[in-house]
Amino acid sequence: MSFLDRIRGAASRRTVLLAGAGVLTLALLAVLVPALLLGEDGSEECRQAPDSARAQARDPERAAQELDPGAGVTRTGPLKRLLRTTGSPLCEGADGTQLAGRALVAATTGRTTADQHEPARPHTERAARVAHAAVLLLSRGNERYQPDFPLGLNPYLARMFASYIHDTSRGVMLGAARDWEQPTATDEETEYEDRSGSGNWATPFPAGHDVHVVFPRPDGAKKVVRRVAASPRAFARLYDAERARFAWYLERLTHSGQEPGEQPGKKELPAGLKLGLGQSATFVAELMASRTVAVEDGLAASLAQFDRAVLRHTRGLYHPADHRIRTRPSAATLAQRRPDASAGKGQRAVEQLMDGRVQLFAVLDAWARQRDVPAPRTERLRIEMNTWYARGLNLR
Repeated sequence: MSFLDRIRGAASRRTVLLAGAGVLTLALLAVLVPALLLGEDGSEECRQAPDSARAQARDPERAAQELDPGAGVTRTGPLKRLLRTTGSPLCEGADGTQLAGRALVAATTGRTTADQHEPARPHTERAARVAHAAVLLLSRGNERYQPDFPLGLNPYLARMFASYIHDTSRGVMLGAARDWEQPTATDEETEYEDRSGSGNWATPFPAGHDVHVVFPRPDGAKKVVRRVAASPRAFARLYDAERARFAWYLERLTHSGQEPGEQPGKKELPAGLKLGLGQSATFVAELMASRTVAVEDGLAASLAQFDRAVLRHTRGLYHPADHRIRTRPSAATLAQRRPDASAGKGQRAVEQLMDGRVQLFAVLDAWARQRDVPAPRTERLRIEMNTWYARGLNLR
């Protein structure tokens, strides 16, 4: 055999070996890559979001239509597939929780994640039903108080809850509305028969064209919010939205610290005003308790680290106007309210921001001074809020 023939033979053998190695590598990848998604028992650990989520994330109307569970909330299959609430959960990442979250935001808020800065419009029946069904499915958890869904969904669920912040904080405080079986309710449907006070059990200042989500009973919203608030960015979004809602509420009260329609001269606080103040106090207390639970469950490294992260993500502080406001914007716009001041920087700013009682009382006291609310009335309002706040912290 010539020298040239030997070279050709060696090259041929090398080619065969390389080809064989390539085949072996592909075979190993075919086995190992799926194995990365399998548990020790061979069960799949996570799955990606369905392909339909890509189109839904870009088209809010399509997302709401395709994920709508119907008036009776009986067609939850598409939403189950999106959120992977049965079987193996969603994988974290771009093709898992991020894609599913973007589709959910589009369906429930009527805007894509890229368009959240655009002015919000009143929610549709479909959008509100999707929000109800999402909480219904995600609130079904393990034996512990918290449900167990991927934390990667938290930023998107926070956007959804913030878009319905009045319904969310009401749901956390009171649970499901009594004697109301539908997943949604309009301003007109929730009017009290005697039309006293604000004349509405869903909101103290109805815009007249809002659709409210009525979260599932008994405490579906509270369960899901508690896990969502385990992420500092999500916590900040919910905290901002509720403090903006609190400013909205106070600036529409009268100069004597009463809701419109309330009979003047009463010493006792009426039920509507108690609930109005208690809603913010309870929700903020629940957020504060949620971060403690997150640390206890190992979802956050420490309270100090968590609180510093919230300060970085918050938009700022919210102050009510120094005069009575009579306009009634859609509740969908509350979370878009611009902050009135920066939350500041440094440890002192962290401590002030993350003491919910301090935040609420500072806003209440400033409002009372600006509006010349009688001191005895202001003190009763403070006592009422403090009672609700303490109760909220203890409801673990």
